[in-house]
Amino acid sequence: MNGLSFQRGVGLVEVLVAVLLLSVAILGFSALQVRAISATDESLVRTKSLTLVRNLAEVMRAYPDAYVTGSGTSFTTVTPTTANATPLVQAVASIPSLSSSATGYYSVTIDGTLISINGADNCLYTDTKTANSKVTLVKSCNTNQLAARDTLLVKQIAREEDMQLAIVRCPADVGQATIQQQMCVITAWNDTKPLLTDDNTGTNANACANSNGVYKNGSQCLISETY
Repeated sequence: MNGLSFQRGVGLVEVLVAVLLLSVAILGFSALQVRAISATDESLVRTKSLTLVRNLAEVMRAYPDAYVTGSGTSFTTVTPTTANATPLVQAVASIPSLSSSATGYYSVTIDGTLISINGADNCLYTDTKTANSKVTLVKSCNTNQLAARDTLLVKQIAREEDMQLAIVRCPADVGQATIQQQMCVITAWNDTKPLLTDDNTGTNANACANSNGVYKNGSQCLISETY
């Protein structure tokens, strides 16, 4: 019986080599896809954070004279020249955590009045009064309380987007008067906290940047100047 003098078909070695090359190509393409998806998600989050920054900046411009003193979630209206005076939007926006009502909305106390963005304490004018045959709205909130309400609304939006935000004095803003401070809005997501600190332990762990405003390695946040 004569044996075959030539090879027919594809040998096992050739098949294994082809599968190996195909696997390397597929793995490289998969890694590229994962990186592209991650970059797209990061771009989306940054776009959302910029929207929050713009919203807060508009609130700050709308209430330039809103200043308070206090801590926690209770504040009292003061003038900008008062000792320990803080811009109201900064005070409310920078609260790390706010208690929420049964409906899940934030609330703070301004001048002894509870302010939220829902219910009867939302500062929306619905009551009217008649004077000189003219019907006008009865204002239920003062300027600072309105500023608090608008700031709470931005914080609520941030929470729904799984973000944290805070307003701090920009590191480069040194020696300016209280009413001329340049403020920075910090938006942070995932495990990053909206803080500027050199300390990286305890409550300051995973801070966005150091005290000079330099982003820390691995931080996921955005620092924006507001005027």
